[in-house]
Amino acid sequence: MGIYSHLSIEQLQAKRDTYLAALEARLTLPTTASGEGRSVQFGQAPADIERQLRAVNEELARRSGGVTRGPIYLA
Repeated sequence: MGIYSHLSIEQLQAKRDTYLAALEARLTLPTTASGEGRSVQFGQAPADIERQLRAVNEELARRSGGVTRGPIYLA
């Protein structure tokens, strides 16, 4: 049971699209703004968005019968 297990497939797909748009905006839009003698700088930390996007993709994969975990590597 994942964090998004209560959502329908359509809602999961919409949420995935929202997270993808937010991630793209975070990585491509300007990170500073200034005006009237004031300046603001925004952080470029997309890790939270990536984690949520990963959770949505895992839930979609689980529902379609796909692999929900990555491969196990032996050293």
